[in-house]
Amino acid sequence: MCSDTMPLPDFLIIGAPKSGTWWLASRIRRHPRVFLARGEHSGEVKYFTKYFHKPLSYYSDLFRGAGDRVKGEKSPHYCTLAEDRIRYINDLMPDIRLILILRDPIERSWSEAMAAMLRNTHTRFEDLQEHELLTMLDRVRIRYSVVIDRWLKFFGRDQFHICFFEDILSRPQSLLARVFRHIGVSEPGDYAPFQLREVVNKGKGIPLQAPYSDYLRESYAAELDILHQRFGVQVDSWLQH
Repeated sequence: MCSDTMPLPDFLIIGAPKSGTWWLASRIRRHPRVFLARGEHSGEVKYFTKYFHKPLSYYSDLFRGAGDRVKGEKSPHYCTLAEDRIRYINDLMPDIRLILILRDPIERSWSEAMAAMLRNTHTRFEDLQEHELLTMLDRVRIRYSVVIDRWLKFFGRDQFHICFFEDILSRPQSLLARVFRHIGVSEPGDYAPFQLREVVNKGKGIPLQAPYSDYLRESYAAELDILHQRFGVQVDSWLQH
């Protein structure tokens, strides 16, 4: 969406956290026809979560330098927004294009929990208390089926593009091509400048272990069944823990 006085984005990368959104954003930004807004600190805009108290003009100003490029932003916790906030986005930007990346929910939860627990501290994993980590795993739990259904209450299926983390690893060019088509820009003739195999925002590298693996398997058992019914072979590997 764009006007002379209030430019707003054409697409949002809404999540999920620790599912490859940094990789996707950094690849998209290299396209000459794409403008990806940056936030004040981490690079994520977070307007509809952390900065919603600020006026809409603050948000709009982030896109003012886009010119005639396709405009977007990445804020991976948007996927967990409440319905009233999603409704507001729909009222504001009814034609917005949405991008959601899904990753094995057990691996994703563990990765986000590790990042949250160890971020900007000198704490070692071995020093974490079990009850603290279990509490964090509950806090970062995301049910993709609920997320998708909540957003689809307000936006058409054709506005909503779902990617899979595994494709970043195995078919990055195909994934990126689909995203470009979804946001309305042409594919580049040469993908070499996009450095498709570059690792971005690497996790803590701490392997999932008991008792947390058992806890997460139990927590996501019903959700994994729902996701397998929806996505079939695309999520087969998620059932192999």
